[in-house]
Amino acid sequence: MWRWTLKGLVAEPVALSVSVAAAGCAFLLVMFFEAVYEGESDQVVAYVANADADVWVMQRGVSNMHMATSYLTDWKLEQTKRLPGVAAVEGILYLDTVITGADQQWFAYIVGLEKASRQGGPWAMAAGRAQPKAGEAVVPAEFAKMSDLDLGDTIRIADRDFTVVGFSEGTFSIANSILFVAKRDLEGIMSALDIVSYGLVKLEPNVDPAQAARQIEQAVDKVQALPAEQFVRNDRIMAMQMGVETIALMTLIGGALAALLIAFAIYSQVARQRRELAVAKALGATHRALYLRVALQAVVITLASVIVATALALIVMPIATALIPSVTLKLTAEAVLRVAIVGLVVALAAALVPARQVARVDPLAAFQA
Repeated sequence: MWRWTLKGLVAEPVALSVSVAAAGCAFLLVMFFEAVYEGESDQVVAYVANADADVWVMQRGVSNMHMATSYLTDWKLEQTKRLPGVAAVEGILYLDTVITGADQQWFAYIVGLEKASRQGGPWAMAAGRAQPKAGEAVVPAEFAKMSDLDLGDTIRIADRDFTVVGFSEGTFSIANSILFVAKRDLEGIMSALDIVSYGLVKLEPNVDPAQAARQIEQAVDKVQALPAEQFVRNDRIMAMQMGVETIALMTLIGGALAALLIAFAIYSQVARQRRELAVAKALGATHRALYLRVALQAVVITLASVIVATALALIVMPIATALIPSVTLKLTAEAVLRVAIVGLVVALAAALVPARQVARVDPLAAFQA
């Protein structure tokens, strides 16, 4: 069966190459959107995922950070620090606003850090200092490249100018970028003295975050406390609802286009061999053999297309990342497997249509002019 299938495929090498190339390009498009979706899904929660906190404390009724507003009086964090099992607590201020740098404007999330912040600041630096002082800011390295900013340049946040003293890594995305300033500066912008947005709680070893969160809610009035894992999950859900869903829609459109192309490629390939299949039926081939031949052919073409698309993706995506640093790409094995499975289902459905037509043909018709 395999020899018959392969012989039928290589009998028309040009048609086979065109089918694999067309389907491969379609799969590449889907993989690109999948990579954008996965990359941005991770990047929009990069800050909360990398912050050094086992439990997040916030205003009651708030359960995430993305596009949320939370205010806590700082004495509530002092209460939290005195609870058993709590090793450290650090408060941050948080504001989403538009920043201006080198005549370009960007929407960003501003995090106000306490002096000598150890939990809420940048987790990786490309250059400069990670801890901003009064009147200073740490900006994403990608933002600096796109805005042609150097250390020592000035950016504007709200109505205040800040000197750039550091470039952070992993803090930029098309949905939200994270900038860091001194908490006292953000207090002035927000007119929020003795207020924090979130408390980052570090626990003693072997303390259960879920149990600690319940203890904090019972001991401190009108606060919400969530284990870091749950807080990240909540933030990811909200971020996807707010913006990443657009990327998901693009992925769906690309997937629909890929399905049409793979269906057409497989259908055309099998349809061209209709006479050959009819002859095989006249010579005694069973319906099962005909269907198996068509299914194997569809599987071979689809898998070859997926392999070609994956190879191209591994070559093209690093180049795309270098040319467009504002877009985060992440191609996972799960995404490739998902594309392959959907492609196989579509290919088999498309191939069985002409095969069924052949199965119904009178064998004698294969020898008629």
